[in-house]
Amino acid sequence: MLLSGMKESQGTEVSLRSISAQDLRLLVSFAYSGVVQARWPGLLRAAQAAVQYQSSSCLALCQRALVQGLSPARCLALFPMAEAPGLERLWSKAHHYLLTHLPAVVLCPTFPSLPVACLAELLDSDELHVQEEFEAFVAARCWLAANPETQESEAKALLQCVRFGRMSTRELRRVRAAGLPPFLPLDLLHQVMVEAEVPGQERRREPDRALVVIGGDGLRPDMAIRQPSRGVWWAQAFCCGMGLVRTVEWGQLPTLPAPGRFRHGASSLSGSELYVCGGQDFYSHSSTLASTLRWDPSQEDWEEKAPLCQARSLFPLVALDGQLYALGGQDNGIALNSVETYNPKLNIWRPAPALPAACFAHAAAVLEGRLYVSGGCGETGRFLASLLHYEPKLENPGTFLSPMGVPRAGHVMAALGGRLYVAGGLGETGDLLSFETYEPRTDSWTHLAPLPSPHVGAAGAVLQGELLVLGGYSHHTYALSHLIHAYCPGLGRWLCLGALPRPRAEMPACILTLPTVQHVALGPVLHQTKPAG
Repeated sequence: MLLSGMKESQGTEVSLRSISAQDLRLLVSFAYSGVVQARWPGLLRAAQAAVQYQSSSCLALCQRALVQGLSPARCLALFPMAEAPGLERLWSKAHHYLLTHLPAVVLCPTFPSLPVACLAELLDSDELHVQEEFEAFVAARCWLAANPETQESEAKALLQCVRFGRMSTRELRRVRAAGLPPFLPLDLLHQVMVEAEVPGQERRREPDRALVVIGGDGLRPDMAIRQPSRGVWWAQAFCCGMGLVRTVEWGQLPTLPAPGRFRHGASSLSGSELYVCGGQDFYSHSSTLASTLRWDPSQEDWEEKAPLCQARSLFPLVALDGQLYALGGQDNGIALNSVETYNPKLNIWRPAPALPAACFAHAAAVLEGRLYVSGGCGETGRFLASLLHYEPKLENPGTFLSPMGVPRAGHVMAALGGRLYVAGGLGETGDLLSFETYEPRTDSWTHLAPLPSPHVGAAGAVLQGELLVLGGYSHHTYALSHLIHAYCPGLGRWLCLGALPRPRAEMPACILTLPTVQHVALGPVLHQTKPAG
């Protein structure tokens, strides 16, 4: 317009009648800097401007930032824009947030303004993630109490979305004790409960990515017959049955080569393949492995890749900048400080800068492109509370940060929502239920709700915004755990999602994109559990 000889190029000013000065300033600033400086309301306005004026890169940036800052109030505020073209990804994430955070959403002051049809859709969804079906009834009752003008027919339709047929006797007693708001007929609740299908349809969540568990140890008392697992399983669906009964549908991938392994590392570079390396295939110091295996959906079986430079077990394997990093561990009973990195294009392991001190049974995670290492045991077997930022491109790669509140080893650590979460493991007093989170901006730790049961040598993963802790054992009883506990930061509580195909410890878990495993599953295997807590 300004350079093509149009009349605007001859004037001293140009009038743009279809765009506000604020939006123009934002889009021009982004075009030159690639940055949008705004808080959540400003980001939402910027996303709307990017949609209107077709700035796809600005829209992508805004949606990523908006997704990271979701809360009950913000999700409710997005309902008027649920159908807005271009914001489908944002709304999809907000909708999933509402399904997984319903108890927190109910407490939000703006919850009563939610359209009744939208609440009914949430309550009727198979993917509604609640600890008990009673929480669905509480949501419906709270909304009705805040909307006394609701017609009886609308109230009945809303209550029919609650699956009373899934409730335990204890839950049904609580429903009767709570009753309905006084403006509704006394017999309406009884009528809906009598008409409810028994048993009610289970709620069934099918994640958009696959949780994969690889190998592990069975901890049999007779050492002569103990064998590490060769099984590789992936979770197809998480189901809620009657009361507190939880089931997991598992599919099976090609098994590891004999004789299996435990205390090994596993990771994925692109999200569509699995790398497994190191570990042990028997219960002696001399049984430490250096081999590396790879599997992807184009293969019927695992292929062997270049081995580690040094055999190691009890170590984390993480992906960073297109490379795999094997950090520390143990070989022949000796703690290691060595680090090596794998280049998948060259199929070669090379030494990387060493850790500041030897350690094993530690944990590692990548948060916003930075690699962190926590805890473990030192050369003398002492439990460590350290948190290390490891930067492999530096000659002195380790920077110690504020230590954890509790020294621990055999624990899990994962990055979620801009923070690090550390759970379980073994400490100076034995089994640890302790759970804490690290905030990088303040270099500080905060203690959170403890684990419901011991998980030493457990697997950890992040799936759909939740931290999962799988299996492990109790050092006090040496009893294996088959439970899967999930922590949702937005609710601040642990839920039991079900059970592993077999009780297992000393194994890793990975997250893969779902199409990778969809067509290679050998069939579902159903396991259920009724957790104690």
